[in-house]
Amino acid sequence: METFVAPGAHVECTAREWRVRSATGELRRQGLRVRLDRVIAAPEDGLCRFVFDSASGRETALVVELAQLDPYRIVEASDPERTADVG
Repeated sequence: METFVAPGAHVECTAREWRVRSATGELRRQGLRVRLDRVIAAPEDGLCRFVFDSASGRETALVVELAQLDPYRIVEASDPERTADVG
């Protein structure tokens, strides 16, 4: 998931990270399987990236909603090592 900030907004990236961590913790306490894997902060480029381990983009969208991040973009990807080879 990427969220967009003003270029150079280091403090805003940090604030968004704390909101994401809090939202992720809250959703986990509610029983959802979502985990913040890592944060890739690039405030000089106007981006803060959050990599989640979740069952679907739906869980990630719930984190974004709870953390009140706007604007944002969710990009879904899968881990090839965790994907079963069927056939």
